[in-house]
Amino acid sequence: MDDLLKSYPQRSKLQPLCELSHNDLEYLFENASVWPLKPHTLVTPEDGSMFYLLEGEISLLSGGFVVEKLNHADKRGLQPLFDETQEEDSALLTSHGAILEIDRNLFEGLYSQIPGTGEALAEDQLQREEQHLLDQLLQAFQHDQLQLPVLPEAAIKIRQVINQADVGSKEIIQIVQTDPILSARLIKVANSPLYGTWREIKTVRDAVRRLGLETTRSLSFSLSISQLFHARSSLIKQQIQQMYDESIQVSSLAYVIARNCANHLDPEQALLAGLLHKLGVVPVLRYIDEKPGLVSDTRSLSKSLINLCVPVSRMMFEHWHFDEEFLNVVEFSGNWYRDTGEVADYVDIVIAARILYLQNTDQLDAAIIVDKLPVAEKLGLFEIDDYGLYFYEQAKQEIDDMQRMLRV
Repeated sequence: MDDLLKSYPQRSKLQPLCELSHNDLEYLFENASVWPLKPHTLVTPEDGSMFYLLEGEISLLSGGFVVEKLNHADKRGLQPLFDETQEEDSALLTSHGAILEIDRNLFEGLYSQIPGTGEALAEDQLQREEQHLLDQLLQAFQHDQLQLPVLPEAAIKIRQVINQADVGSKEIIQIVQTDPILSARLIKVANSPLYGTWREIKTVRDAVRRLGLETTRSLSFSLSISQLFHARSSLIKQQIQQMYDESIQVSSLAYVIARNCANHLDPEQALLAGLLHKLGVVPVLRYIDEKPGLVSDTRSLSKSLINLCVPVSRMMFEHWHFDEEFLNVVEFSGNWYRDTGEVADYVDIVIAARILYLQNTDQLDAAIIVDKLPVAEKLGLFEIDDYGLYFYEQAKQEIDDMQRMLRV
């Protein structure tokens, strides 16, 4: 038996392993494996295995979003990380830790010998191609072979220096001018109905001064995002284009919601949060795009995209030196029932934007009662018999203006 497992005081309480006799349980542990793991390691279900957290902290994911966080001392740690009765479909180590892997077939064989039992424990089966794809992507992720998106140097530099005490509009203007495409886009945005006045802006200097430094920082990044959404093969190109269209609509809604319903938040930051909330799937799609024949249809993509979105996003945001709040958007913006008990934050804004987007595209699960969600009370968007449709109609011009701006 592994030394770490021997020293783990809760091993006899692991469920449902604890239903075995002492001898059977010890035999099971003798044939188990313990894996020391580094932070940011992604763990996913495997055929024939049961996983338990022996040491460290871990985030449990469902549909690519964090639904629970725990450490090895928590009661939840006594249960398998993945089970058909639970919604978790992957897990991400957030510290150094260790995972116990149990041979499921061996456990079921021992368990079936207990009087009164005999049914094998149910387990989910992934399609062969989907499992093969996921395995390859996980290996690429764990060996740093997923190429992270490269953003224009100007956008990165603006974000890094904007809050330095000795940096003013002159320095920011000089950085913007090094990128002709970004310069043209900022000038066009400064003249848009959302920011423009009667006087037409023609220079970068005037555009930055009209927009302000903070707005220039957020918009420089937002306007650079579009160039990340490209591919060669028709299959992946279609996936990326679909995701980009959704991101533009969600981000435009997030901008307008923040501007009209959350005065304490920055609309441009909400815009960027909406654009980034699914960006982690881009490196995954581009990896597949570089390997023709890895998938034959979109059905094989879904599980891999869901499982890898959060960990790849974490890598990207750390690489770009982004604030933790953007990672929170990626992790929690799919949790409709998230409630921090505090005023609305950027996660709430993106949740509300996604709900409005799904409503207007007839994709929202009918079981979700939107006026009962925590964001409904925080933002006042989803009134009874309205569900945000009135807000959408009233703000449609602003939403359309922002979408046109992002597509420049």
